[in-house]
Amino acid sequence: MNKLFPLGVLLLVCAGAQSTDMMMPDGSKDMYVGMALATRTVAAGEERRVLLRPLLQVQWSNGLFVSASGVAGLHLSETPGLEYGPLLAASNSRQPTDSWRLRGSQPVDGKADGGAFLNYYLGSETRLQSSVFYDTSAHGMRGYVGVQRAANLPDPHHRLAVTAGAYWASSPVMRELYSVSAAAGGVRDYRPDMGLNSLSVGLDWNWALSRQWLVHSGVSATRLGSGAADSPVVERRSFISWSSGLAYRF
Repeated sequence: MNKLFPLGVLLLVCAGAQSTDMMMPDGSKDMYVGMALATRTVAAGEERRVLLRPLLQVQWSNGLFVSASGVAGLHLSETPGLEYGPLLAASNSRQPTDSWRLRGSQPVDGKADGGAFLNYYLGSETRLQSSVFYDTSAHGMRGYVGVQRAANLPDPHHRLAVTAGAYWASSPVMRELYSVSAAAGGVRDYRPDMGLNSLSVGLDWNWALSRQWLVHSGVSATRLGSGAADSPVVERRSFISWSSGLAYRF
């Protein structure tokens, strides 16, 4: 659940970005800005909508990077094959009144979360990824571990990247997202503990239409862990997200 970066960030990106040899979040080395249509199957008390959202991933020569997923960070490592540094992630707010399915749940404040990342390359096209955040709304920890593999196809205009990983969360985070109180109007009492939040597999595809323009498409499949899936606020355990849009590359 991430907020979109404001238009001011897009303007700064277009003005000051420089090239980099590091793999970006989608597994490519492209830097771009654009717009995409995105949607997902319903998971937890949400309405299924098709949204217009920014396409954005950029890194400056000083190591600062941003992406439209709501994450900004800074590369501190000077060691080849190793990436680490601080992260800042935006998050959305949520209220029990937002959906009938959320009745009896806890409110979620939309505050920025601070954390760090550590990535290790197994060759030039594969990297192990990990990150950890302090959730300022729930006052707990959450994190991610995974692997990403980029592939150069026979046609140089196309590039694919596959990512697989697991998201975990401490008890305060799991309870803020998934606990329910019958006394507060929920269908039953539910209080999960720390553990696996979800497993995810994703595919990103970049199609270069020209030197400046590309089509970026992505699809991901997510399966919630038992602690999340058993919550009354969750409509389905497995869901799919996808997006596609046009971006200007520089």
